[in-house]
Amino acid sequence: MFVGRERELSKLNTMYHSNQFEVAVLYGRRRVGKTTLIREFMKDKQGIYYISVEGTKKENLYGLSKAFLTQGEWKQTTAEFRDYEALLEYIDSIAVSGERMIIAIDEYPYLAASYPAISSMLQSHIDSCWKDSKLFLILCGSSMSFMEEQVLGYKSPLYGRRTAQFKIHPFTFFEARKMLESFMPKQQAVLYGVTGGIPEYLSRINNKLSIDENIIQLFFDESGRLFEEPVNLMKQELKEPMTYHSIISAIASGAGKMNEIATKTGLETSGCSNQIASLIFWRM
Repeated sequence: MFVGRERELSKLNTMYHSNQFEVAVLYGRRRVGKTTLIREFMKDKQGIYYISVEGTKKENLYGLSKAFLTQGEWKQTTAEFRDYEALLEYIDSIAVSGERMIIAIDEYPYLAASYPAISSMLQSHIDSCWKDSKLFLILCGSSMSFMEEQVLGYKSPLYGRRTAQFKIHPFTFFEARKMLESFMPKQQAVLYGVTGGIPEYLSRINNKLSIDENIIQLFFDESGRLFEEPVNLMKQELKEPMTYHSIISAIASGAGKMNEIATKTGLETSGCSNQIASLIFWRM
């Protein structure tokens, strides 16, 4: 069931119907529903979708090759492009054909990390061929710092090429309620607070169980879906995750002032301040 994101979906569809070259940049924290939004947008349109892997240059080239050569109306017998330039030249051939085609690369930071030259190569092909075509390029990522600095930032090769950007936020309470219709309003408010409005977490709520049963099974049972979620997210998104874990533990145990947090963790006050700021940014 697709819920919310009416504004983002409407904007993407408006861009699609422009029949002009478009570059949409989507970013936001993990589990916030970026992939679901892209898939909903693409479900009745011609396009290629690829989710990058945290792997090598060759692994992502193979994955992209497979996506382009097996999806949509552009199926080919070639097993794999020899390199990224050959793949981009293949996209050039589609661009000059005048076809309306969506190319969505999810978790773009993984692709860029495996092959840093890809952003410059995309910029070159945009400027030389794609900008006058009907291609619709979507770059999506969960690493907000990377997307803001390496895709949207003025030092990025892709700076100035986007035609729209979408920072995907957690659901508002009124959006979240649509996923909690079997609960009373006060119960919905509690569950919204517990999940922070994150669509993935809301989707795990079992409407047949009580609030207490849901919270225990999801968060406090060692086999629960969200039991390890905070630690896993910190490992993926932050350097020195155990330091952040110590800060969160100190706050949870009652430390409310910076000097109290520093005392409990053994960290410098300035260090605590910077890391708390990082946690707030990451949560956004």
